[in-house]
Amino acid sequence: MISALAVSLLILAVALSQSPEASAATADPIPGSPLDAHQKGLRYDIGVHEIARLAALIAYGLMVATVVFGVVLRLRFMQHAVSRATVHGAHMTMGLSALIFAGVHGMSFVYQPVWGIGPTELVVPFAGGLQRIPVGLGVLGIELGIAVGCSLLLQRRLGYHRWLRFHQLAYAAFLLMWLHIFLVHPEPRHPGFVAASVAGGAGACLLAFLIRVLPSRSRLRERTAAVPSEVVP
Repeated sequence: MISALAVSLLILAVALSQSPEASAATADPIPGSPLDAHQKGLRYDIGVHEIARLAALIAYGLMVATVVFGVVLRLRFMQHAVSRATVHGAHMTMGLSALIFAGVHGMSFVYQPVWGIGPTELVVPFAGGLQRIPVGLGVLGIELGIAVGCSLLLQRRLGYHRWLRFHQLAYAAFLLMWLHIFLVHPEPRHPGFVAASVAGGAGACLLAFLIRVLPSRSRLRERTAAVPSEVVP
């Protein structure tokens, strides 16, 4: 996970390396935007654009909720107020729904010729098309999320602890999809509702990840109590 974080920071550094003066000097349209399609003489469907945008926002919100509920489930928060089965069902439902909306978001770009995305680009990360790296990060994140979800079917065969280690790749899947959102369009990088939502969701997931990784005092006491004391003759 630390290596994945280092790679993500490197990608962000490359993406933000261009100065504002340089970006202002170039009047090129946003890649994949209606203006970009107009300059290339390609049709652009605004309805498909709105569907893709709405599906992306819903998928991102569901991904954030899935990660948070996963930590709540693992650490048994609110177990006296809400049953574990209810939290587990919500975690599973939101995770599946997030992948469905992410799939709708990706498939909608097949109907936007300016992106140059076909079945191959939807399945093979970094296969080509417009904005190859940001799109490839999104494809890779969705596929990793699908693998994490499907691993539940192999939980008994893998064993719980081995399965849990693989299931924790969901954090890496979220990181990849967050990088896709942050890099593919300038909207999340400029002040506004979308930027605040993306930053707030990332902050919630980061806090959940830190709570999950860093042991609390109560859990340290439980671990200490679980270790049998050494018998002194």
